[in-house]
Amino acid sequence: MDNYPYIIASLPDLALDFEKHDFDYPFIRENIFFSLSQEDRRLVEWLEQGFVDENLNEDFYRQCRRCGNRFIRDFFAFDWLLRTEKVAYLERRESGEDFEEKEALHKAFVNPDILKREQAIGSVVWNKIEELVVMDVFNINVILAFLAKAHIITRWNRLDRVTGRKLFDDFVKEIDETYNRNKIDF
Repeated sequence: MDNYPYIIASLPDLALDFEKHDFDYPFIRENIFFSLSQEDRRLVEWLEQGFVDENLNEDFYRQCRRCGNRFIRDFFAFDWLLRTEKVAYLERRESGEDFEEKEALHKAFVNPDILKREQAIGSVVWNKIEELVVMDVFNINVILAFLAKAHIITRWNRLDRVTGRKLFDDFVKEIDETYNRNKIDF
């Protein structure tokens, strides 16, 4: 028996407004985690592995493509496309990929205000998460989507302009290194 209706009904509403919020991801995550089956816990852990930049390599994305969970497969397929587009933009070339969010991402990439740029990218990711679960009601995908959105809010809660600039610079460097090291087709 699953607890999805009870877990989902207890989740707080999330809104992406890029303001600081009193939001405790670890506390909420732990409450969710211990209400899930062992199989669902593994999916949460898998999702969270994708929040750690060092884990985002060819092997990780290959495993995601083979995952039995639709949200994990589709979310990380999109994550791959987003990262591919960032690299292509930074290298001033075309990625060769065609997907629905590409135009919105390019509009975000050209914004000279780094904070507005990151907010626009965050909004594209947020909207994609919502799209991935639009037909889901009481299942693990809704919970995974909630955790992915909660991660975005937590990330924004930690940022300020100086930290944001450093994170972005580090991210650009990491994307470049990762791309050159792990050129794969998704």
